[in-house]
Amino acid sequence: MTSHVGKYQRIRLLTEGIIEDHLAKAAGPRGFEKTLVLQCLRSDMAEDVELREVFLDMAMEAARLSHPHLAQVFDFGVVDGTYFLAREHIDGPSLSRLIKHMAAQRMTLPATLCARIISQACEGLAYAHDLTDPQTNKPLRLIHRCVRPYNILLSHPGTARVVDFGVDFFRARWTHEHLTPNLRKYAYMAPEQVEGRSADRRVDVYALGLVLYELLTARRPYESTSGWDLLQVVVSEPPVPAEQFRPDLPGALQAILARTLARDRDQRYPDCRALQADLEEFILSVGEPVTPRQVARLIQQVTASDDPTVIAPEPALE
Repeated sequence: MTSHVGKYQRIRLLTEGIIEDHLAKAAGPRGFEKTLVLQCLRSDMAEDVELREVFLDMAMEAARLSHPHLAQVFDFGVVDGTYFLAREHIDGPSLSRLIKHMAAQRMTLPATLCARIISQACEGLAYAHDLTDPQTNKPLRLIHRCVRPYNILLSHPGTARVVDFGVDFFRARWTHEHLTPNLRKYAYMAPEQVEGRSADRRVDVYALGLVLYELLTARRPYESTSGWDLLQVVVSEPPVPAEQFRPDLPGALQAILARTLARDRDQRYPDCRALQADLEEFILSVGEPVTPRQVARLIQQVTASDDPTVIAPEPALE
């Protein structure tokens, strides 16, 4: 593997899998360099004509997105047989790392801080859901489909950023079926996804509810269930009430969680904007402002002991 993909120089492998993520840099005038994440379709995967075309289509859709709470895609294409996507590098921890830190330290976050983080993710996803074709003005119907704690990152200025719009669904769809199935991925799927029914923006609403649940409790609502039983639980049983793990949870936030995680999607919030509105109303009702500085301090605490040399496997979609 060469270290360069066109004008991009790969510095370090971040994530292995059918799409390999590299920390990279691009050189500019007067010695300027920009750090970014270069996501390359693995060379053996690029031999499949259909797969590489789907990759380029996915990259083109992701490049349409430009919002403060979504990671920006700068470039995509193919150079010397390498299919790539270049996206913004968010220098901060994922919510997955934050939740693991919380569990290890046996700490809880203020409910308003959790609500604000998810509210910002809502704003980014709502923008994507509402995006239209600039030429025809028809809805593009973009849905993330794989919202997970690992693909919501906290930037050092103190804001939430959703990454890998389209990329993680590509990973989920095209990971070879002959490998041992990772059944944990169903833990974040809405019931209609598990059942193979059509998906709309409400699957992202449901997934955000699960991420909020974990932020509040450092627990998973179905964490005691594993294997094939998980599929049946997701479609037929309600999650363990969050207040069982966190008795101090305000009633207003309990109600938001209940509506977000409704098994019947018609009982859910119709979109991320409606969910965001209730989250912001909850924050206002508490009367304690949530500032970016609070998030920035949290990031410093979480990243203090990080090992930057660790290479992560492909996200388990868990």
